[in-house]
Amino acid sequence: MVSRRKFIQQSSLLAATLMIDKSGLFKLHKDISIQLYTVRNEVKDLPGTLKQLSAAGYTNVELFGYNNRKYFNRTIKEMADLLKESNLKTCSGHYGFADMLYGAEYNWDSWKNLLEDAKILGHKYVVIPYLDDKHRTMDDFKRVAERLNKAGELSKAAGLITGYHNHNFEFAKAADGTIPYEYLLSNTDANLVKFEMDIYWVKYANENPADWFKKHPGRFPLWHIKDMAKGGTGDKPGQTCEVGQGVIDWKEIFTHQKEAGLDYAIVEQEQYTRPVFEGIKMSAEYMKKTLLK
Repeated sequence: MVSRRKFIQQSSLLAATLMIDKSGLFKLHKDISIQLYTVRNEVKDLPGTLKQLSAAGYTNVELFGYNNRKYFNRTIKEMADLLKESNLKTCSGHYGFADMLYGAEYNWDSWKNLLEDAKILGHKYVVIPYLDDKHRTMDDFKRVAERLNKAGELSKAAGLITGYHNHNFEFAKAADGTIPYEYLLSNTDANLVKFEMDIYWVKYANENPADWFKKHPGRFPLWHIKDMAKGGTGDKPGQTCEVGQGVIDWKEIFTHQKEAGLDYAIVEQEQYTRPVFEGIKMSAEYMKKTLLK
């Protein structure tokens, strides 16, 4: 029999536990992560490129290049083996399916195949990366929201999470005043669909990432960490550059990581003024020493 004193002690401990701020349970993965598209010109030597990513300090790779259930003509198992040989894992991948995104009818077969392949690779997130410029009307965004919800259902049943990656065009107002990014966030199930915020493109659109985190807390478990070079031409901001070398205030943005629900912060870069692997090593070191410490 539990004594009265023991019962009071246990009850007090339980009460204290329940009073803990749930945000204290938040834990950002400290993996140094990179989107493989960053080295898109180098993947012609895929084994060598993966080894160089590892040597530069990366431990996690977000994949791109999935086509006909292969990556760069390699089977899913071959891709998984290459990652393992380079001491890399993959938490997520970019998957652009024209049939799923744009087709009037879709039977979901390609998505189901994707989920099987993503599980073999060890993915947690499967991300829609882009809408081509011919499919950006509000009717398109409405269809995409519906498809994301269905994809989210299938992904959740498979133990995975569906995500959507933005550029700047989602922030341009439609003819009726609707902001497509807001439409996607408000018309997808928060329990089924998450968002990978590309912070460079949010800043490019003259938006404040923190405003979106506040309005839709917990919806942004993936961030693309892509810095913006100083300068630019006309009204256009600067191109991408190594993380920590540009004008984006990363330290301030990372103060909002709990509100955003950040899980993985992923380096990406599209333009270079120095050798690619030198540049990505600079970004990895900045991430490790400054943002993920």
